[in-house]
Amino acid sequence: MVMVGVLLDRDPEALGEWLADAAAFDAAGADALWVDCESGWDVLALAAALAVVTFRSRLVVAGPEGEPDGRTLETVSRLSGGRFALLGEHDWERVPAPQGRAEWRNTCTDAAERGVPGIVVPAGPRLLDILRNPDDPGERHDLQLAQG
Repeated sequence: MVMVGVLLDRDPEALGEWLADAAAFDAAGADALWVDCESGWDVLALAAALAVVTFRSRLVVAGPEGEPDGRTLETVSRLSGGRFALLGEHDWERVPAPQGRAEWRNTCTDAAERGVPGIVVPAGPRLLDILRNPDDPGERHDLQLAQG
């Protein structure tokens, strides 16, 4: 089975909702939560916040500007219980958000057959539903990400 990483919204304007979304994906079984912000937010501070509201997913940060302070890296690593990874695993493959369960199964099967260890998928309500309810044959369009 291929691991699933969720690329969180790149511009977390509503931080409370962004953290709630991350916690929802963590609880739904995402193997990793990816932070790749392009909005000027401090990605290490966001990773520290994620460490506090999540408990199982690996926290992958791509692209902090400048040379990160060693104390900051150690602090985030300790807050996350060793789940923190700087710059990510380069052998993970980025894929588009699934349009449905059949497409999702095909994407995962294809990646596993090619030996890809993990895929990174943009966060979205459909992905959250698929992770929460992998065996549900229906399509649910009524879900909102931020469940608090």
